[in-house]
Amino acid sequence: MRAMDMEKVATDTYTFEELRGGGFTYVDKTDALYTMASGDVGKLFFIARPRRFGKSLAVSTLKALFEGRRELFTGLAVEPKGDWSKKWPVLHLDMGSAQAKTAEELNRRWRVMLDNECRRNGVPFADDANPATAFERAINALAAKSPDGHMVLLVDEYDKPLLGHLMKPDVTEFRDTLKAFYSVIKTLEAKQRFAFITGVSKFSKVSIFSDLNNLNDWTMHPKAATLFGYTHEEVLKYFPGRIHELGEAQGLTDKESFAKIVEWYDGYKFHHAAEPVINPVSLGLCFGRGEFGNYWSETAMPTFLADILGRKPLDFSRIDISATELGNYEPGNPRAVTLLYQTGYLTICASRDVGGSRLYSLDFPNREVRESFLHAIAPVYSGLGEDAAGAAQIAAITALYDHDVPKFVKALKTFFSNIPYSLTDRQNEQMWQTIVYVVLRLIGVSAQGEVQTNDGRIDLVAHTPEDVYIVEFKLDRPATEALEQIRGKDYAGKYALSGKRITLIGISFSAAKRTIVEDLVEELQG
Repeated sequence: MRAMDMEKVATDTYTFEELRGGGFTYVDKTDALYTMASGDVGKLFFIARPRRFGKSLAVSTLKALFEGRRELFTGLAVEPKGDWSKKWPVLHLDMGSAQAKTAEELNRRWRVMLDNECRRNGVPFADDANPATAFERAINALAAKSPDGHMVLLVDEYDKPLLGHLMKPDVTEFRDTLKAFYSVIKTLEAKQRFAFITGVSKFSKVSIFSDLNNLNDWTMHPKAATLFGYTHEEVLKYFPGRIHELGEAQGLTDKESFAKIVEWYDGYKFHHAAEPVINPVSLGLCFGRGEFGNYWSETAMPTFLADILGRKPLDFSRIDISATELGNYEPGNPRAVTLLYQTGYLTICASRDVGGSRLYSLDFPNREVRESFLHAIAPVYSGLGEDAAGAAQIAAITALYDHDVPKFVKALKTFFSNIPYSLTDRQNEQMWQTIVYVVLRLIGVSAQGEVQTNDGRIDLVAHTPEDVYIVEFKLDRPATEALEQIRGKDYAGKYALSGKRITLIGISFSAAKRTIVEDLVEELQG
């Protein structure tokens, strides 16, 4: 395919106007957006999605749609459906630019933002020291300008001003400030033809949206499951040239190139029965640079998330959560699993009904996110600096592939040498098991925790091409007990026909020394 025929991929352009005006490839989501915008299924919508999933692009698309800019929609699904003679004033609030260190600073930023939007729409701004009052006046002014007395409200990254204050003393003050500001949306509902609110987090309605009892929450609605991100069909339809070019650069066929895309960037599910979607920004960067890589890691893990996980390790080998817990949380008491799902580090891999409630099983969506998360969390769990953690990582993976178990255990001890006290003040075998699991996944080893057999659960199983390592942990008890448990319950029997060498490892941790104090190894033939 000639370069002039190649799809033009946007890697740093995220507004609909710039995307369409610049001739970039636009994956047409206007049909799904029109479902919301038509007014047939409601008029006040909220959707939470992880960062880098096209939320701002969707907001700017809706903005152009309600402003009646038909020229930008030529050839798209919505063009024959829309009544382009109707236009509404649009109040677009990008709350990502409203981050502040104090509530007073946040109030000032809001008033400046409202002033700018009023100027853009050609209406006077009636300022007030109370941003909620200024917000109310702006909505009234814009609605008065419209022939039908309505305006359109679009709020992007509604939660950004609060996220930087989670786990901090002033979180309640910021929560109450946002609550007062957003309460205007309900108060002036009659003035709004349409309202769309989006962000990363879904806080409980009690905390932020207590007055918005008519809020259409489409965060896990089946009609919105593929509104953000790309389906397999969309990638194959809109980017065949890029898939081919990427494959050529990597020595892959088109089919192999697409399979690699799926491995790296696919796997996000926003409804239990929906198809998974591909991260659009990571895919765009992959196409733009012509190589597979970890582009998610270019944005660091949120500090508040690292702080929460640093207080108590999460068992990543098996994560189950109810639909209620997955859906929302209180800013003053955030749950790690809920945050990890809402920020895109975990996604739905399975679901089942238990006692009338839906229970979700979560896992990392793809290779990119798994690597990003584990690299970010390893220093939190080990207390090691980046260089020391990297050296220990190389030593551990080399030892496993060389079948040098003493060297592998020595590398593990390095990870535990500076482990923070915040992780070990309430010690149990599960905590140590989780940290080892994270280390193994970090170094690229296939690891499974709590592996069920016909006579119990194996603490940890690690696989390499030639070996199966069966590991049992004991806290303040001898390693002989761990090895005897492996033998007595015949954990190795599950892998007897694998054709691989099977190695049994019993590890004893000391609560006082906070590290491995004993290990025993026994080798079997698969």
